[in-house]
Amino acid sequence: MLEVKGSFSSPARAIPWLMKNKVDLLFLDVEMPEMTGLEMLMVLTCKPEVIIISGNPNYAIEAFDLTVTDYLLKPLKDFSRFLAAVNKAGTNIKSRVGRIDSANLFVKVDSLLININTEAIILVEAFGDYIKVHTPEKVHTVYATLKNLEEKLDAKRFVRVHRSYIINLTKITNINPNNLEIDKKIIPIGSIYKTDLLSKIRVL
Repeated sequence: MLEVKGSFSSPARAIPWLMKNKVDLLFLDVEMPEMTGLEMLMVLTCKPEVIIISGNPNYAIEAFDLTVTDYLLKPLKDFSRFLAAVNKAGTNIKSRVGRIDSANLFVKVDSLLININTEAIILVEAFGDYIKVHTPEKVHTVYATLKNLEEKLDAKRFVRVHRSYIINLTKITNINPNNLEIDKKIIPIGSIYKTDLLSKIRVL
């Protein structure tokens, strides 16, 4: 059963709402004012299942690179095709339910245990005897080591790129031979970590 939580005519209005409200499934066009639907997906920190509905088939490859659930072409004439996409999203949502706990991590900051959704982590950097965990809302300084945190993060999403940095692969803006850009920060790539990094990204 589908329940409409919100409807927006522009990404500028949709993004702030999605940052504050949890939804399981997002129907999204590509060609929109201010930014494309694919650019909007890159901005969202915690992505729901996404079904693209577009009149232009040329964005399909780029969309699936962003791990959208399905890509439907307008005008929608085949209801069974739409239903198949929704059912696929439903299956994915159910499979994620059992992984909720692993997506959350409690870190000790002073005397508090703070719950952080690991999918929102942008990068982690070494800071003496501490580490700094960067999220969109705040940088948390935690008494721990990179190695200790690395063992608790999803190896498919997070990768060590330098002795002092772990980054979230989904947040990378660009990569050059010696460094990468993430959240407008330039992060060095250590030579011993480069092969592992390149093995985990999809290159066209």
